Amino acid sequence: MKFSDITLGVLFTLLGLGVLLHGQQMKTSPFFQYGAGFFPSIIGSLLAVCGAILLIKGMRLALAQQSGFWLVQAGPWLRDRERVVNIVLVPLLVAVFIAVVEHAGFLVCGVLLIGVLCQRFSGRPLLSWVTAILVTLFLYLFFQQVMSVQLPMGFLTGYLGG
Repeated sequence: MKFSDITLGVLFTLLGLGVLLHGQQMKTSPFFQYGAGFFPSIIGSLLAVCGAILLIKGMRLALAQQSGFWLVQAGPWLRDRERVVNIVLVPLLVAVFIAVVEHAGFLVCGVLLIGVLCQRFSGRPLLSWVTAILVTLFLYLFFQQVMSVQLPMGFLTGYLGG
């Protein structure tokens, strides 16, 4: 499936504005001049600007073509079951992650999310799960220790002192 630059431009602009607005509503830290909304605000702003550029590019291209333009075009790969499963799996696992991260904890959910996706896409189980553990540990240490962002520990709270 192909999306035109107009479609993606509108989508990314709206998504960027949503992230920016949500980031602006986050509380600031009393210890730092920036708070939890600092990085989401930057990412949202950049996403909205890139979306607007993509939208303008798509509009110029559509106006230059005499034969009309398309917003969405289905590709032959949509008939391949494996590819469709891969596409559906990513947002499904992210939604499950969001739903259970408070109870199971970031470490458990992060390892499972990254491990399942890595194994699905690479087909190398050992490397996938080692990567999942290392990436999750890095993210935990970076956000918890460096950025002082409290990540949900779930049932591990008693063991990790969170």
